[in-house]
Amino acid sequence: MKKTIILLAVIVALLAAGYVIWDHSNQEEMNAQNLYGRTFVWEKEGFGGDFTITLNEDGTYEYYAGYLSSYIGQGNWSVTGSELTMTETTGYDLTFHFTVKENELVYIAEGSSGFAYVTVEDGDRFIGL
Repeated sequence: MKKTIILLAVIVALLAAGYVIWDHSNQEEMNAQNLYGRTFVWEKEGFGGDFTITLNEDGTYEYYAGYLSSYIGQGNWSVTGSELTMTETTGYDLTFHFTVKENELVYIAEGSSGFAYVTVEDGDRFIGL
């Protein structure tokens, strides 16, 4: 009990002095840097082949729903906390949300648009190459 009180007192003193114990903006930047230039493949079969998402270092992305699809999704991506948001810039009002894991993106259906030619379900994974 005494050790807990001392530990709490140290934490309060550090916070009062302006010491940052956990900076979420640094975590977001680390998550974003881990995604730069990466390609992720859907765990299921796309439209006639692999469904891939490539996150470019300049904050743009491209996705191909498969080899038989003529549609190329393009737009901008950003990371907030551990959530990746992709916003389409091809003239369609599309937005896609993912949870960023160690080497994968996990699709969040709520608040996301549907992809062209494939049905991605909540919790589906895109594995990093």
